[in-house]
Amino acid sequence: MNEENKPAYYAIIPSEVRYCEELKFTERLLYGEITALAGKEGYCFATNRYFGELYHVIPGTISRWINHLENLGFVKTEVIRNDKN
Repeated sequence: MNEENKPAYYAIIPSEVRYCEELKFTERLLYGEITALAGKEGYCFATNRYFGELYHVIPGTISRWINHLENLGFVKTEVIRNDKN
């Protein structure tokens, strides 16, 4: 991802996320990114591909991280599909 496409705002990660021993450090960082994007519009609409490019991992890895965050109650997800699924 080039510098033009990188977000330029702060992420705040609350202590219950920062110190959650069940979370990987990468999941904590992803949480911060999600909340920073949500703070801009009130929700985060980024794709797993977007986050994957940002953190240099495959979209499936992002999906697992988000599912883990959701299972622990830190985020709520809603999948919106287009005509291409």
